[in-house]
Parts: sequence; structure tokens; C-alpha cells
Amino acid sequence: MTHCARATCPFASDDFPIGPMGTCCSLRGKVAAENLDALGESDACRRMHDDMDAAEALRFATTLRETADRLEQRYAGAKEKPKGGAQGGMINMDTGAFTPWPQPSFEEALASIREAADWYEKVARLGFSFDAHDGWSGACSRAVVHLDMTPRSPPWVTAREH
Repeated sequence: MTHCARATCPFASDDFPIGPMGTCCSLRGKVAAENLDALGESDACRRMHDDMDAAEALRFATTLRETADRLEQRYAGAKEKPKGGAQGGMINMDTGAFTPWPQPSFEEALASIREAADWYEKVARLGFSFDAHDGWSGACSRAVVHLDMTPRSPPWVTAREH
């Protein structure tokens, strides 16, 4: 977390997607990662699984925006645009039938990538680093933000421990 439990979260008004196990400061990066993967951007997808300090997060935010812009330009005017990725689905408890999640449109996929870029930039500009946590789905399902500490402080100390 980026704040004490009783303090207002600096991410509260941003409406970033939070996974089922995420904190208010988290990003459910699984959606953006799946979309990057489906659109052939495997390097950026893999990078979402890495821990980053503030400087790396800021550079990665730029990478994500550039990736979304490049994809948008590549498919501008195309009749058929690729779909985003959607792994998983729902199981009907009565019938046991599996229904996969619908694939997001190209525009929805780009929006999720840009939203992730906004989150990474905000993390960096607030001076935080973070740990990427892979969920049981195997995709980056949440990232928990930690304070960047001075060299004399132990690394990865959460704000709550201050």
C-alpha cells in the first residue's frame, strides 16, 4: 500500500481495475497483459510480471503508451482489427458448462494498455516502486505498491510499516 490504513488512498479517484485480492493501490494488470499478449506484444506482456523501481515504472509507462499508439497506427483504417486477449471464463455451477470470457475489441484492448500506462506513471510520479504478483491464473493479476526507500532504509518496506 502507498498509505497508512486510515489515510485516503492516492489512487481512490482513479478507478483503476483492482483484482479480487488487490488493495486499493493495486492494478489488476492481468487484463492489459492478456491484451498485450494477444496483440503480439510479448515483451511488454512479460515486463508486466517484473518488479520495478520508480524510474523503471516511468519508462515502462512510456513503453506501454508507445506500444498502444504504434498498434493504433498499424491498424488505422483496417477493416478487420485484432481482438484483445481473454483467458478464463465462467463455469455454470448447475450444468458444469464452461463459457469463455468474450474477447475485448481492439479499442478496448488499447484502452486497457493505456490505463495500465497511467497507473505505472502515477506509481512512478508518487515516488513508489512495486512488486508484481502473479495470480493463480498465471497472468499479472495485481501489483502491490511499495515505497522507494533511501539506501539506509530496508528495501521494499510498505507504507503501513512506517
